[in-house]
Amino acid sequence: MIRHGYSNCITCHVSPNGGGLVTPYGRALSQEVLSTWHRENESDFLWGLVPSPEWLNLGGDFRYVQTHLDTPDTKTGRFIVMQADIEAAASLGKFSFVATVGKSHEVDPPKFIDNFFSRRHFVLYQASDQIYVRAGKFQRAFGINLPDHLVGTKRGLGWDYGSETYNIEGSWIDEAKDIFITGIFGRPDNRDLDREKGVAVRAGFNLAETHKAGLSYFYGNKTSSERHLAGPYAMLGFRKDLFLLAEVDMVNEHPKGGDPRWGWANYGRLDYEPLQGFHLFVSHDLIKSDLKVGNSLKRTYGGGLQFFPQPHFEFLGSYQKQGNRQISSEDNDFFWLMLHFYL
Repeated sequence: MIRHGYSNCITCHVSPNGGGLVTPYGRALSQEVLSTWHRENESDFLWGLVPSPEWLNLGGDFRYVQTHLDTPDTKTGRFIVMQADIEAAASLGKFSFVATVGKSHEVDPPKFIDNFFSRRHFVLYQASDQIYVRAGKFQRAFGINLPDHLVGTKRGLGWDYGSETYNIEGSWIDEAKDIFITGIFGRPDNRDLDREKGVAVRAGFNLAETHKAGLSYFYGNKTSSERHLAGPYAMLGFRKDLFLLAEVDMVNEHPKGGDPRWGWANYGRLDYEPLQGFHLFVSHDLIKSDLKVGNSLKRTYGGGLQFFPQPHFEFLGSYQKQGNRQISSEDNDFFWLMLHFYL
């Protein structure tokens, strides 16, 4: 949305850092500027068939993925239910109470209730037009908040789906800048996960109406290691049909009882929209966990298309070359097909 002059996620999302449940204004934008075709009020929750009071916002996300990996030794495919969540936000004055409930990723859980979990839940307080405070379970604000969790700046740094932690976050958001400070408390509800505790800081600044850049810093500490991450990111809308997303993060990790090491992660996507709702893109991401070790490099590069035909539907297809130097000096073929249905 940066190419249309929308630089702050909270314009369209309930969460200050974006992702998940959208606001009524975000729903309107999804049909006016995101989708190829639409009818009046088509973006409403369940197409408006289930009305809700003004204080209650309902939504949900369902993502299904088919992958195919072709290597010299084998060909494998997987169908994955990546996400199946219902989300609700109840507003009371300056407070909002937000929570999801969805399908757990556990295989054959011992109890029926373990089939379900809450990906995120938090209390949000809007102290003023610019100041927000929230507490609960959610992803820390760091770099670009991408939905693609496979890339080096997400999974490569240990921030995959399911890596949400319990946090307290304060943010200042206005038309020219946004600043997020997050205190991270790990997973006190499940200490066996050994999630990092620490702090994250992110600051973004509008360079022009459709250009934004910023810096991120993260410190995390857990039983086995501690680490520092820092780096710049940019979202550049060159035209209404052309934009670039880019992020570079340096990593300094100290395994407890081992030698410290430096590494880095990078992500970039150049996107062209020849027809509203229909995107062609090329992308590249990599992570090198140790600059002194040549075979610690993992990289992916390729392209694909993304299609938003109508509100509530998104399709994405991508062909990529994947390389993992710890396994092989050759790159493999990787195909990715995704259907995203949002309520």
